[in-house]
Amino acid sequence: MRRILDWYKAKNPAENYTQETDPGVVSVRAIYQYYKEHGYKTVVMGASFRNTGELIALAGCDRLTVSPNLLQDLAATEGTLVQVLKDSGKTKTPPAKMTEEEFRFELNQDPMATEKLAEGIRGF
Repeated sequence: MRRILDWYKAKNPAENYTQETDPGVVSVRAIYQYYKEHGYKTVVMGASFRNTGELIALAGCDRLTVSPNLLQDLAATEGTLVQVLKDSGKTKTPPAKMTEEEFRFELNQDPMATEKLAEGIRGF
């Protein structure tokens, strides 16, 4: 989450992201919906949160890694937490398998994904 938002802020410094438009939140939501609607048996887990707004925006995600400080902040928040992400249980037919060439082409259409994937691989 954090790295995605940092990348977008560096590229678009004038942009003000809300918890709904935060690119990390948007990414996790899209991943969650994709895997659930295609019936993939996996656990979607968001990580590296900076504030409770991001957590609230992803309420219902399979797993979230949350720091003790953010847990305390969340516990002190007034009101009811509404589940945002829900698995309807309905599935679509999974898309056709991609070739490696198709995958690489699609990956290269997203500069953030391309840069962050390469950075992550080099870091390990």
